[in-house]
Amino acid sequence: MPLNVSNLTSTIQAPVNFVLMRGLLSAARKNLPYFNGTLPGTLEKTGGSKSVKWRRIENLSPATTALSEFTENGPLTFGVGRSTVKPTITDVTQAVAKYGNAILLTEEVDLFNVNSNSMALMETLGANAGESLNVAMATEFDNATNIRYASAAANKSAVIAEMKLPDIKWAVNQLNRNSAMKMFSMGTGSANVGSSPIRQSYFGIVNPDVEEDIRSLVGFIGVEQYGGYTQTLTGEFGAVGGVRFASSEMATVETAAGTTSTSDVFRGTSVDTNDIYKAFIYGREAVGSIGLGEQHAKEIYQMGDRVPTVELIQHRPGSSGVGDMFNEIGSIAWKAWFAGKVLNNNWIVPVYTLSKNIV
Repeated sequence: MPLNVSNLTSTIQAPVNFVLMRGLLSAARKNLPYFNGTLPGTLEKTGGSKSVKWRRIENLSPATTALSEFTENGPLTFGVGRSTVKPTITDVTQAVAKYGNAILLTEEVDLFNVNSNSMALMETLGANAGESLNVAMATEFDNATNIRYASAAANKSAVIAEMKLPDIKWAVNQLNRNSAMKMFSMGTGSANVGSSPIRQSYFGIVNPDVEEDIRSLVGFIGVEQYGGYTQTLTGEFGAVGGVRFASSEMATVETAAGTTSTSDVFRGTSVDTNDIYKAFIYGREAVGSIGLGEQHAKEIYQMGDRVPTVELIQHRPGSSGVGDMFNEIGSIAWKAWFAGKVLNNNWIVPVYTLSKNIV
C-alpha cells in the first residue's frame, strides 16, 4: 500500500472567529476481529530473510499392533528389534510486506490550531493502522477454500438464503471431522444467577446485518446469558450450534453478487438484486499472522487500541535539515511489516449468505 501524504492546511482551517471546543468530534471506531485465534509468527530484524515459516508436526497414525514379548533366550539387539515411524512435517511460509500511512503538517496547522496531539491526529493514524492490518488479514481469510454456500447452493451467484442453522452445523461438522482446535472451552452456567450453559465452541465473524439473522435462530443464546461467568470478546453477541459469534462492520459485503429475486426480502441494491455476506467460522490456529520483531496478539481490537508491530512516527518542523530550511514542515505516520496466512484450510470455513431486510 503506497504512502498517502497530504497537506492539511486546507482541511484543518484556522479557527478564527470561532469558539473552539476542546472536545473534538469522535470518529466511529470499528471492531477489528481478524487477529482473534491466529497463530502469531515473528520475523527478526536483520535476520537475513523476509519470510516466516510455521511448522506443523502432523498426528501419527494409531499404533494398532502390540509389542511382542521378549523370549527368555531371545537375542537382544540394538533397538531390541522395535520398529519406528517417521513423523510428517508440514511447513507453511509467507513473506511480509510493508504498510503505512502519513499526514503532512505545516507550521500553520500548529500556529492557528490546537496542537496535533490535542487534535488526536496520532490517535487517528493509530486507528487507521489497526483497520488497515485487519483489512489485509481479512484478505488472507478469503484464501480459505472449504466454502459453504447458504442452504447448500452450488456457488456464490446461486445463493438465495440467509444464514441458517444447517449452514452453521455443516461448518462445525467439517471442523470437527478434521480435528480442529476449539477456540473456547465449555461453560456450565448457573441456575442461581439465570445463566445458560454453552458447549465448547469455535469462533465466527459476521457482518452486523447477519448478526440479526443469527439472533433469530432456534437455540441462539445471547452473550448476556453467559458473559457473567466466562470471558467474552469485543463485539461478541451470542452463541449457537457450537460457534460463538462476533460482529464487525469490516465483514465483507459483495454488492449485487447473489441470485436475483422478485421481492425485497433480502438486502441489496434494488428490489431484485441481492448482496452477498461473507462470514468465517474457524478454530484456533487456523490462520497465522506475522509482524516484524514483535508478535501480533491473538485477540479482537477496536480502532484506537494499540496494535503490536505498528510503529508510530512523528517528525516536528525543523527535523528535516536543509529539506525544511524555514522549519515549516512536519509529519506524523505509521508503519508496519505484516502478512497473514491460512495455515490449515481444514480448520476454517467461509460461509456465503444473504441477509434479510429488517422491516
